[in-house]
Amino acid sequence: MSEKEMNNQRAIYALSDLRMYASSHSLDAIDYAIEVLQKLENAGIKNPLESLKSEEK
Repeated sequence: MSEKEMNNQRAIYALSDLRMYASSHSLDAIDYAIEVLQKLENAGIKNPLESLKSEEK
């Protein structure tokens, strides 16, 4: 990962940028991913992958 830790907001921003260049058959998947990340963010889950790491232990 880059210097800054990835979180929902950064992922949503990046996916929104990628959406502009995606093919038409990829748009539904990108929109779905954005919606899922927004729902996680709204539910207070800021770093979903970090919460999965604690479950794996």
